[in-house]
Amino acid sequence: MTVMSNIILNLRGLLPTDVFTDTEVANLVEGTPNRRYGLVKRAIVRGDLIQLRRGVYCLGRIYQREALDQFGLAQKIYAPAYVSLESALSHHGWIPEAVYTVTSVCLKRSKTFQTPVGNFSFTRIPKFNFIGVERVQTGRMVHLMATPTKALADYIVAHKIELAPKELKESLRIENGFWEKLSYKLLKEIGAAYGNTRLRKFLRALERGGAL
Repeated sequence: MTVMSNIILNLRGLLPTDVFTDTEVANLVEGTPNRRYGLVKRAIVRGDLIQLRRGVYCLGRIYQREALDQFGLAQKIYAPAYVSLESALSHHGWIPEAVYTVTSVCLKRSKTFQTPVGNFSFTRIPKFNFIGVERVQTGRMVHLMATPTKALADYIVAHKIELAPKELKESLRIENGFWEKLSYKLLKEIGAAYGNTRLRKFLRALERGGAL
């Protein structure tokens, strides 16, 4: 066993998850910032650590205690944020397509990250909030996931959708069984918080067609 691997194994024994930040390393590894930077840099070169973005890492594959949860990774890579849009709709079974980039809604400016363990997209929405967002634990990791109603509202706002409800349903190929589970009450609450013109227009169209 190499010296570097011993250091990583020590981190592995102390960290609650296999994904962590510079701040967590600073709290666990003694020495100067330069020393810690050198240790991390060499660990990345050796494959003991994988850099996800500046200041965020995960343990190398041979040291991981469980399969990396893509949604949990999104929470670590860029926060505050929650999984939404296409990823949430696909996760809940509302849209048939597989989504290969994890899509999230964020408070800060929109960004995308291409990492060795997957691609992640973050879309800023004005008046960001957690109405209709649930906390989910998968193994050691925790992530925030939009409910289907919240994900649909975010989709309308983020993509500037002008379609009528029926047209949007057909465009996304949402089946009737799922569409009937859309919470009009929650959607109205989200709409009031966002104050978005397109979402208000969508709500009025639902009202004309009969509240869900």
